[in-house]
This record gives sequence, C-alpha cells and structure tokens, in this order.
Amino acid sequence: MLSARFEHFWFGVAFLLAYLWIKRQRQEGGLLLHPLALAVALPVLYLGSALPDWDIKLLGIGAHRNPLFHSAAAYFCLAYLWRRIGLEQAVHNAAGVRLKIAAQVGFALGLSSHLVLDMLQYGDVRWLSGSTLDKAWLGGNAAILGLAAWYPQRARRRALGLRSTG
Repeated sequence: MLSARFEHFWFGVAFLLAYLWIKRQRQEGGLLLHPLALAVALPVLYLGSALPDWDIKLLGIGAHRNPLFHSAAAYFCLAYLWRRIGLEQAVHNAAGVRLKIAAQVGFALGLSSHLVLDMLQYGDVRWLSGSTLDKAWLGGNAAILGLAAWYPQRARRRALGLRSTG
C-alpha cells in the first residue's frame, strides 16, 4: 500500500509541475511559484492524492474505489465546510490569497491525479457497470477537479452558488 501511496503522490507532483509550467507559459503562474505557496501546496497535494483511498479504511476493501470517494465531491464538500466554519476568512486574513489558492490547487490536483491514475491503471469503480462508464466517471470528475484547480476561486464559488467578489 505504501508504494501505491507514493505512486499516487508522485503522479500528483507531475500534475502540479505540468500545471505550473502551463500557467507560467501563459504568464499566470507567478502566484504559486513562491516557495511558501509550494510548501503549502505539496502536503495538501499529498492529502488530495491519498483521500480517495480512505474508503478502504472507512468502508472496507469491498467498497474500494466507490463513486463517493473517487469523485470531485470531496473537494466541494471540504470547500463548503471550509467556508461554513469560517476558515476561509481566517486563512485569508492571516496568510493572504496566495496560500489559500495554493491549498485549493494542491488539493484539487491531488484528487484529480489520483482519479486519472486509477482511470489509466484500473478503471474500475464500484457500483458502476462497464469499463467505459467507470472510466468516464473517473475522467469526468478529474476534469472537473482540473477546472477547479485552474480557476480555484470561480469554480468553487459557482459550485457553492456564491457571487464572485472582485
């Protein structure tokens, strides 16, 4: 299990590097290239790459790769809770936008990379029949998470039904 965890994490790091390279080419990437932002993004990326496999610990191996854990739902649930309990404003006031976005991007890319790697290696999602539907589920949710990472403020606000501020 430990080697699979590192495999998912390094695949997530590759996603983050590709993300930073593309953002840099488009001259939008300066925000996350700060060493402090990367120091926040990497542990959160690890958390995002590990979270889908928590279904084994919580529900048992028979429920591994179920649609609830292997989807974008975790990102949006945590974004909702983050805002609901007031952590969004506390982090914004204490650390600024850079670290808040680094955490959001790291988590979204970690989850997305996990889903893409599972799609490429296994493609089996419990309770969904057929390899094509499984891979479409994983790929579609990975794409949603990719968009959430690309536009961290807009995507999360739209999903939560909030108006954009500035």
